[in-house]
Amino acid sequence: MHHRLLRILALAFVALVILQSLLGGALFFRSVGIGADQIVSHYGDKSFHGLIEVILPHALFIGIALMATLHFLAFIPTLGVAIKQFATHALFLLFFLDQSSVLLIAAGWSTAAYLKIIAFIGFELLLGWVWYLIFRHTLKELV
Repeated sequence: MHHRLLRILALAFVALVILQSLLGGALFFRSVGIGADQIVSHYGDKSFHGLIEVILPHALFIGIALMATLHFLAFIPTLGVAIKQFATHALFLLFFLDQSSVLLIAAGWSTAAYLKIIAFIGFELLLGWVWYLIFRHTLKELV
């Protein structure tokens, strides 16, 4: 019974992570848009103060979430060090590019909108892959 409850809780958490990721992406594309012109229009109209109000809470929350996620990843003994290092470096780099690109857009570099799109989608996909690895390992251990 104990393993069954853990499996149910782990699967519920997987569903929560997937739902949060899908909703986060949908809300971003709904409020900002999917095109580079829409992204430039949205962030180009914001003041530096307005951008900082958006970036700082994201940096705090995502930083904490990444640290927790990457600690879970570190404790999977069957994964190689290279995969763990790639995921760690790539996630932090993509998040940094995603957040800093809005400052570049506001500074007038509209080409950074493409950087924003690539970094945002890359971050979401890579984070999903990392959680897949974590939960695949967790569910194997529970069986």
